Parts: sequence; structure tokens; C-alpha cells
Amino acid sequence: MPMGADEATSDPAASERVRELVDLLLDRSRPDTRLGQHFLLDDAVLARAVELAELHQADSAASARVLEVGPGPGTLTQKLLDAGVFVHAIELDPAATAHLCRVFAAEIAEHRLEVVEGDALGLPWPDDLTHVVCNPPYQISSPLIERIELYQRDAVRGGGAGLAAVVLLLQEEFAVKVGMTAGEPSRGPLGMSLAFSWRSELDLKVPPHAFSPHPAVDSRMVRLTPDDLATALGRDPEHPLGDSLEPADARFSRLLVRHCFEQRRKKLRNRLARPPKRLERIPGWHRSRWSGAVQALLKDDGLAGLPSGFLDLRPESLTEQEWLTLSSWLSTLGIGTLQVE
Repeated sequence: MPMGADEATSDPAASERVRELVDLLLDRSRPDTRLGQHFLLDDAVLARAVELAELHQADSAASARVLEVGPGPGTLTQKLLDAGVFVHAIELDPAATAHLCRVFAAEIAEHRLEVVEGDALGLPWPDDLTHVVCNPPYQISSPLIERIELYQRDAVRGGGAGLAAVVLLLQEEFAVKVGMTAGEPSRGPLGMSLAFSWRSELDLKVPPHAFSPHPAVDSRMVRLTPDDLATALGRDPEHPLGDSLEPADARFSRLLVRHCFEQRRKKLRNRLARPPKRLERIPGWHRSRWSGAVQALLKDDGLAGLPSGFLDLRPESLTEQEWLTLSSWLSTLGIGTLQVE
């Protein structure tokens, strides 16, 4: 059960340091709400972020390299440094960047911290990151998660381990969409695409008064850990992916989900009748292959791993496992390796 901020415990000395860092920045600059600057004041919440990332483990702390987006006054930066990890911080605000370089001059000189001024969505990220832990501006939450997904895919494709965990403090409503924790209404392309490659966990709920200035809504801490759903299903001999179907291209699965959710009130039968935009960008896919796969699919909607009558359901009715199964059926039928009687 996710805890609330009031249930987390705070260290008085650490809380004083948090207040000091915020005051030092506020002495020179006021928060710019256009940049989504809401400075986190609650030490217990900061400590929970580090705990969720499992950065205090003796074996991992020394080798962990953490990306922090939007460090602001450096309250979370301090917690990360206290955990013994290397921090690569990207800050858009010049005043906050100058502040970080002043208050953490020793850590920068010791090569424990690197502060870069700029847009984290456009700047290159280090190749050796192990974690992303941050309290990002609400308005960049979606593109930041997309960037994290891209970073992870590139790292794994290149033979690296990629990220071990991601901890983000997000707007509550957005966090529910990430974790799809409110049932069918909360299901969408963002949560589904994430679920194919990550396990999402909603944790601490953080009220507006934990920040300065106060945001208008509650926040929620979210942890993402790598979890290849297609591989997991493929290990199940009773699931079609573990029996007779080949896993679909991950890009095709994400494209399929986005295509069907573009008009989420329409039935799957109607959405599948038209090929997705930019289908040809997926290797091996073209309109004729799509048409052939859908025609075979329409002959019998009683396919293994999918609910009976699924073609007359709306996109939100399918689980992430069922979306991957549908993607694999389309891929298999499209190349004619299986026939539907």
C-alpha cells in the first residue's frame, strides 16, 4: 500500500540543510513557475526517493551514476551525494545552475557531481547512467519519460545494462496514468507502452504544502524498474507467446497501441480496419501486410490469449498482456506462418 508523506519520517539535521539550500537560492532568485519550479522542502520525501532507488546498497552506491533533471536548489542532489553516488545534474535555469555550482563546489571539484546548464530533453545524456532520480517540472513529465524509454532501448540494443531504476515525483493524475492504477479509464498509450518494458509502482503521495511555492495539485512518487513483459510471457508455455507465436517488434507494439487509442471510444474492429500512420517505418511492415493480417484476424476473433469478442471492445478494455498478444497475432498472421480457420 503506497504511503503518504505524513507517514514518512524526517531527520531534523537533514531538514535544516534542505531549508538552508532553498533559502540560499531564494536569496538570489525567485521561483519561476513558468519553468515548473516548485522546490521540495520535505526531507522525508527526499529520503524516500533515494530509498526507492535502492542507492544505499553498499555494492551499488559506489558504481551508481544518477541523472537528476531539474535539481533547482539541490535538496535532492544533497541526498543523492550523501548516498555516495555520482550525480549528473541538468538544470535549465541559469540562476539555479550558478547556485548549484556555488554550494556544491567541493563535490564538483571531487568529481562526484557534474552540473550542466540546458534542456535535459535536448542535451545528450552520459552513456553510463544507472539511475534517473528527480523531481521534474510537471510540464515535461511525458517527454521526459519518452526520453528515458529511448535511452534504455538504445543502451540495451548496444549491449549495455541500461538503467536499474527510475524514481520520479510526478503530478498525481499523471502518475495514475503511468501506473494505470484506476482501472480501464486510466489505461492509455503512455501506460501501456511503459508496461511493455517497465514495472510501475506508485509510492509516496506528496501534498502541495511539501513544496515552495505550493503547486495546485498533489504529487506522487513513482518507481520504474525494467521488466520485459514479452520475454516474461514467452517463458509461459501455456501462453501463445510461449507456445506458437513469435514476439512482435517492440516498436510495432507501441505503434499499434497509439493507433488504437487515438480514437479510444471506437471499437478495435474499426481501428484495425485502417493501418497506422508511419507503419512503413517499422522494418518488415507495409500496408499490404497489415491488410492481410487484419483480414485473417477478422475471420475468427477467438484467438488464444485474447478475450472472446475482443474486436468489439474498446482499446482500454485490453490489458498490457493482451495488447502484446494482439501485436504478436498480427505479426504472425501477417507473414502467413499461422492460419486462422
